[in-house]
Amino acid sequence: MPSKKQLLRKKREQIILLKLDEMGVLSRSHFQKLLDIENKRTINDILSSMGTYLNHKRLHENVYYLSKQGRDYVGSTEIINKSAQLEHKLMRNDVRIYYGCPPGWKNEAEVVIKTRDLKEVKMIADASFEMQGTTFIVEIDNKQSMANNYKKIDFYARAFPVLERSNRTDIVLLFYTNTEFRKQKIDSYCKDKNIAAWVFTKRDLE
Repeated sequence: MPSKKQLLRKKREQIILLKLDEMGVLSRSHFQKLLDIENKRTINDILSSMGTYLNHKRLHENVYYLSKQGRDYVGSTEIINKSAQLEHKLMRNDVRIYYGCPPGWKNEAEVVIKTRDLKEVKMIADASFEMQGTTFIVEIDNKQSMANNYKKIDFYARAFPVLERSNRTDIVLLFYTNTEFRKQKIDSYCKDKNIAAWVFTKRDLE
């Protein structure tokens, strides 16, 4: 009969597989938070023992995604490749985990407004979710141009007042970037456009 320790380990392995199916790619520190494991050696041991189900790549730390065998085991259809998108997905999951993996979280969320001539204008946000009566739109700034960031903010400056009136909800833009310099630039531009925005770097979410 399996011991309590063995049962706990098996449960943790199942959670790891299910979370990767749900979220795509996660780092060792992500798993520590999700499983409430403080000891790095413990989580590294679990992840190492699951090698046939997981692929990994070294970035700032080891990051993991499902191997073919892992996808077959959980019935996942999403194939994750070793690409620049890994960092983008990791940053998006930084935000998701920081906010407690809110129910209703949606990746690649479509934001649509109609112009005065009834033409639809839309933006695909990196994610969206609702919490305590507020809608949060998430944008990840990894390596894109600042001009592209400004273009997105320009759109949201037009869209949010329209959406707030029609949906009777407050909307906040969450912008997650990777340097303090970029944070200041984005925050300043949001203020100039009079848009409700919270701008973070990784240090802010730790």
